[in-house]
Amino acid sequence: MKNIRPITFWPAFACLVLTVIYTIIDKQNFIAGTSTLNSGIMDNLSWLFNLSALLMVFIAAYAFCSPIGRVRIGGEKAAPMLTPFRWFAVSLTTVIAMGILFWSVAEPVLHYHEPPKYLGVTPESAESMRFSMSTIFVHWTITPYSIYTVAGLAFALAFHNLKLPFSIGSMLRPLLGRRVDGIGGQVIDGLALFSVVLGMSATLTSGLLVIGDGMESVLGIEKSVTGYAIIAIAIIGSAIMSAASGLYRGIQTLARINTWLYFTGALFIFFVGPTVFILSLGVESLGVYLSDFFARNLVTGASGNDQWPGWWTVAFFASWFAWAPLSCLFLGKIARGYTVRQFIIVNLLLPSLFGFLWFSIFSGSSLYFDTTLGGIMYQAYQDHGFASVIYVLFDQLPGSTLLSALFIFACFITFITAADSNTDAIGGLCIKGVDAENLKSPLWVKATWGCAIAFVAWISASYIGVDAIKMLFNLSGVPGMLIVLGAGFAFLKLAQRVQVNGQTVELKPSVLDEMEAGAEAGRVVPLAGLGQK
Repeated sequence: MKNIRPITFWPAFACLVLTVIYTIIDKQNFIAGTSTLNSGIMDNLSWLFNLSALLMVFIAAYAFCSPIGRVRIGGEKAAPMLTPFRWFAVSLTTVIAMGILFWSVAEPVLHYHEPPKYLGVTPESAESMRFSMSTIFVHWTITPYSIYTVAGLAFALAFHNLKLPFSIGSMLRPLLGRRVDGIGGQVIDGLALFSVVLGMSATLTSGLLVIGDGMESVLGIEKSVTGYAIIAIAIIGSAIMSAASGLYRGIQTLARINTWLYFTGALFIFFVGPTVFILSLGVESLGVYLSDFFARNLVTGASGNDQWPGWWTVAFFASWFAWAPLSCLFLGKIARGYTVRQFIIVNLLLPSLFGFLWFSIFSGSSLYFDTTLGGIMYQAYQDHGFASVIYVLFDQLPGSTLLSALFIFACFITFITAADSNTDAIGGLCIKGVDAENLKSPLWVKATWGCAIAFVAWISASYIGVDAIKMLFNLSGVPGMLIVLGAGFAFLKLAQRVQVNGQTVELKPSVLDEMEAGAEAGRVVPLAGLGQK
C-alpha cells in the first residue's frame, strides 16, 4: 500500500464505488440521471468528438510521412520486446476486438432497416444497404485506430525516449511542461482511470450479453442475473490469472490464439457463405466510404434535428476516446525497439485492413441472409436484442453449433486479453516506481480494479442492457477526448523538434530539457548538437 499513488487511486476508486451504490439503491433515478447527462453531452459536444477524431487521422498521416516516422521508440539501439507478428497479435486483440464481435452482424442490419432520418434514405433499399456497410467502416476502421495510434505514440516516445514516468501525464509533458509532475499528473491519471474503468465496464457488458445469448442458443441455458455474474467472474478471474503469468506468457499466448481464431472464422464464413456477394458489396461499400469519408466522420444530425449520430457515430467515437488514455499506456509500453512508422503500420494500417475484411465478411453475410430470408436477422434483433443476431447468422451456415461454440470461446478469451492488458496498465498507473526498466505492477492492484469492472458490467448487463453500453461510453468519453487531444498536440510538438538542418534528431531527455528551458526563457532554443544522426 505504501507504493500507491493516492491521488490517482483513491478518488477514482471512491467515484466508482459511489456509482455502484447509487445504481443499486435507486436504479431508476440512476438511469434517468445518466440519460439526461448523456443527452446533454450528445447535444452539446457531438461536433467536438467528430472534429477531434478526424484530427487524429490527420496527425497519424502526418507522423507517417514526416521525419518523426524514422525515430526509433526507445532510442537507436533499443531492442524490440516482441516479434512483429506477436506485436500485431497483441495490439489487434487488446484494443477493439470485443467490439467487432458484438457489433459486426447486428449493427449493419439495423442501419439497413432503420437508416437515419436526416439523410432521407429509404429503409430496406439499395441505398440504405450501401449506407449501412460504409457506416460500419467509419465506426470500426481508420478513425478509431487513429485515436489509439496517436495517443500510443505520444506515450511511447515520452516513456521510452524521454524517460518520463509511467503516467498519462507524461505524454502531455511536452505540451504542459512541469505542471503534469506531482499532483497535477496524478489528477490527470485519476481522471483517465475512472474514464477507462467505465469504458471497460461497457465493453464487458457487451461481452456478457453476447456470451449469455450464445449459451442460451447453443446450450439452452437461460439468461439470468446469476448467469451474467458467473460469466463476469470467469472472465475477470481468467484475466487476473493471465496477468499473474506476465506479458511474455499469458497475454501473448491468448493474443495469438485469438488472432488465429479470428482469421480462421472469417475465412470459413467467406468460403461457405455468400462469397460473391461479400466481395461485391465490400468493394462497393469501400468506394462509398472513401467518397463520403469527411461527411460520415463529421456528422452530428443538427441539420435534420436527428438523434441518430449521437447514438451511433458520436457514441462510438466517444468509446474510442474513453479507452484510448489507458490503452495507449499498454500499446506504448510494448512498442520499444520499433520506429514510429512501424508503430503506425502495426496499430493503424494493418488493423484497419483487417477491419475492412472482417466487416465485409460478417456484415455482408448478415445483410445477404436478411434480404434473402425475409428479414430474419432484423426479426431476431427485435425479438431478442443485438447479441442474439450473430447466432442466427451461424444457423444459416454448415456446422452452426460448432461455429457458435467457437465464437463463445473467442468472445471469452477476447475480453480476457483486453482486460489483461488494461489491468496491467491500471496497475502501472496506480503504483510508484514503474518505468522503462521496471514494467511490473502488483497483482492485487490489477485484481482490485478487475473485480470493480466486472461488478459494474454485471449490473449493466443484468438491469440496463445495450443502452448502458452507449451511455457509459459517452460519459467516459469526455475526459478521454480531452486527454487524447492534449496527447495529439504534445506529439506534434515533439514532431517539430526531430529535424535539424535536414537531419533527424534522436529524441532523448535532453531534448525535453531544452524545450522546457526555451519555454521558460520565452524563446526557442536551437537543437543543434542534440544527438543528430
